[in-house]
Amino acid sequence: MVRWLIPLLAILSLSHAVKREDFKTCEQSSFCKRHRSITDSTFRVQIDETNEAIRKRYVPEIALDSQYKKQPFSSVDISAVEASIVTGDKNAKLIVTFDPFLVNVLNSHGELVSQLNREGKLKVEEFRKKEEGKRSFRDSKPFGSSSVGVDISFVGFKTAFGLPEHADSFALRTTVGNTDPYRLYNLDVFEYEINNPMALYVAIPYILAHRSNRSVGALWFNAAETWIDTSSSASSKGIFRNVLDKVTGSAENIPHFDAHFISESGLVDVFFFVGPTLRDVQRQNAKVTGVTPLPPIFSIAYHQCRWNYNDEQDVAKVNAGFDEWDIPMDVIWLDIEHTDGKKYFTWDQNKFGHAKEMIDNVASKGRKMVTIIDPHIKKDDGYYVYKDAKDKGLFVKKADGTTDFEGHCWPGSSEYLDFWHPETRAYWKDQFSFSRYVGSTPDLFTWNDMNEPSVFSGPEITMDKDAIHYGGIEHREVHNMYGMMYHSATFEGQLARTGGKDRPFILTRSGFVGTQRTAAIWTGDNTAEWGHLEISVPMLLSLSVSGAPFVGADVGGFFGNPDEQLLTRWYQAGAYQPFFRAHAHIDTRRREPWLMSESTRLAIRSAIRARYALLPYWYTLFQEHTVNGIPPMRPIFYGFPSEEQHFEEQKQWLLGDALLVRPVLEKDTYNVMVNLPFGENGDERWYDWETGVEQRAGQIYVDAPIEATPVFQRGGTIVPTWQRIRRASILMLDDPLTLFVALDSTKSAKGEVYLDDGKTHDYREGKFIHTQFHYRAETPSKSVFESKVLGGNRDAKNWVERIQIRGIDQAPKTVEVIRLSDPTEVLEFSHDRDRKVLTIRNPAALLTQSFTVNLFF
Repeated sequence: MVRWLIPLLAILSLSHAVKREDFKTCEQSSFCKRHRSITDSTFRVQIDETNEAIRKRYVPEIALDSQYKKQPFSSVDISAVEASIVTGDKNAKLIVTFDPFLVNVLNSHGELVSQLNREGKLKVEEFRKKEEGKRSFRDSKPFGSSSVGVDISFVGFKTAFGLPEHADSFALRTTVGNTDPYRLYNLDVFEYEINNPMALYVAIPYILAHRSNRSVGALWFNAAETWIDTSSSASSKGIFRNVLDKVTGSAENIPHFDAHFISESGLVDVFFFVGPTLRDVQRQNAKVTGVTPLPPIFSIAYHQCRWNYNDEQDVAKVNAGFDEWDIPMDVIWLDIEHTDGKKYFTWDQNKFGHAKEMIDNVASKGRKMVTIIDPHIKKDDGYYVYKDAKDKGLFVKKADGTTDFEGHCWPGSSEYLDFWHPETRAYWKDQFSFSRYVGSTPDLFTWNDMNEPSVFSGPEITMDKDAIHYGGIEHREVHNMYGMMYHSATFEGQLARTGGKDRPFILTRSGFVGTQRTAAIWTGDNTAEWGHLEISVPMLLSLSVSGAPFVGADVGGFFGNPDEQLLTRWYQAGAYQPFFRAHAHIDTRRREPWLMSESTRLAIRSAIRARYALLPYWYTLFQEHTVNGIPPMRPIFYGFPSEEQHFEEQKQWLLGDALLVRPVLEKDTYNVMVNLPFGENGDERWYDWETGVEQRAGQIYVDAPIEATPVFQRGGTIVPTWQRIRRASILMLDDPLTLFVALDSTKSAKGEVYLDDGKTHDYREGKFIHTQFHYRAETPSKSVFESKVLGGNRDAKNWVERIQIRGIDQAPKTVEVIRLSDPTEVLEFSHDRDRKVLTIRNPAALLTQSFTVNLFF
């Protein structure tokens, strides 16, 4: 990680449906309009005012991972016209031309992959004292305009992704000349529109550009309101034609994807993740912004929620219903109505007067509960949180810096905690202790909603930009990270309540760079419409490639009443997405699965059970993410980086490296087109996940009756599963595994599984088991399946009870297992000649011990 600071002298002049009129366009945003009219192979470029500036610009360093390391350059060569800088690992190079100012970024192959200020759009508006008598409505702008902007070009790339959160296509569109720029300004948008670049709840100003076998990423590190114009072109080299020709050695036009970032305040502060491969870029981003820590296993299972479950009896009935209808479920959620008058950390004593007993009863079935806790604090002297915060001075202030900021939200008149104040974070952390949050237990977790922050009485339904945070920080400078500051403090509170032993789980609606370190994200107030089901896929893929992997959308749609077909298809999609929760608005009909027709109930049950069967695989993918930053839910090009026809795919995705998912996203559709990639050598093999039957690569059509979800296993992979589906995930932790082995064209496959106690941080002390599997054909008459322990000292009880091998042409004559300290044992097996599937029964080998299965033909 390297960082370069460029001091720059003053650079100047260079209802139920969303109400669009409530939110600004670029034309209505003065700073956007002004700009638009004019470590590991990682570079950081900052451009600031000189030390004589009247005010220091805010840099959101707290959003970065505290573990990231800066390294010295391996070389710096400066001449009269340029500077050439090489990273410490010698795998990336920066060439800075002084006049005209241009930054060129080269990867380890010497390829120019990105440029800063290629189009000459660098602009910084200096802080200056406010002119007397000048005033703008609701925004005092005490330091005048302080916006910054610059263009970033991805050279040689036509396609780019990222900039979540928008209900728009996965591949970023050309906005220049077509539409408003993409806007990043965290807002509470009621029943948002789709196919629109308007702002939503999350702001991650990150772009990933990709072409065949090459990738590069750029993070615009700024927490203020931001607009981004984007365009894909091969028509121009910009105003620095001669410089570009010198760097590339070519005078020919080349493709480029351009992004013009414009922020209301802050610095020009850019991280370049130089790659050169996609996995390199993902790892480089993760090193700077962090990863999602290994989540508790219940959190990646199925969650049941609505606004609101009425009382303790309702909760008990729902809990029992899942058992009665044999449907697994891990978490029941309570929305705002569970509180005493929307005062968080309290309970409605008439409806939830025995909170601890209620939670314990749910936990007795192996399940958890979640309660909502929002950042608006009811203005009520009888409410201890309000009284404490008032007395301690912990609320955000108005523009005068002394009067508490006040706005309206669910409780009515409310004030908002200032999480930049260290005492606020300490106070908030203490509120999650079991003695303070009366009725809570270790089985209760937290949902942070409305944390954009949502202010019903504020401009654009949020906080005034000239409100003041601790240290004199204007809200305009930090708006997009308010939600992150809030949920990260909640995370610390959950962590502290068990002395750091148990893993927290937080769900947040609002997020920023680094949110992934402390919370999962859902896509907010969607609608029970087919378009919202379909758009959920590119929304989740955009978050995933931008460093936020633990993501999901409200199954069924938050607003409205889905018909049974839509509800079924949404469950089927959600079962293969990282965060799997059903949720609904208070005015909607109840949607528990057993309230539907028998066929719908069985289809939903099947989708949920499919999720539970794959939990060992999901858990292993999340553990992999902690190591290399790769998300569990991946666009197709993550597995097939050279197949250009898949770059903009947004109806199907990869789950890890092994599974390709193409759910039905369209009404009255029972046959879908699936694009199965050919692979690097054109010999990729695919297998239907349910039947094990091989499918040819390429464009195929598959039947998708209402009870089915098209899923395919990639040849060369091994997927671990649990087939003994129980009422909750924690009850399955010690269960045996069934392994699905899909052979590639060389008759080989590999995979792994990671398991621990699913709850605590004991895995950090080695209390886990990590096992690798490998199948290969040694000779025409012998194949070998091997299990090898990679690490961990957990005394796991899991054993392998079945191995299914797909793509095996003939039955073996005999199959034997060799276990440590055990004699060789001949195993039973069966072979389906038509499906080319071999099932080996009961190897009875523990995951904690290496073993070998020999197949003789």
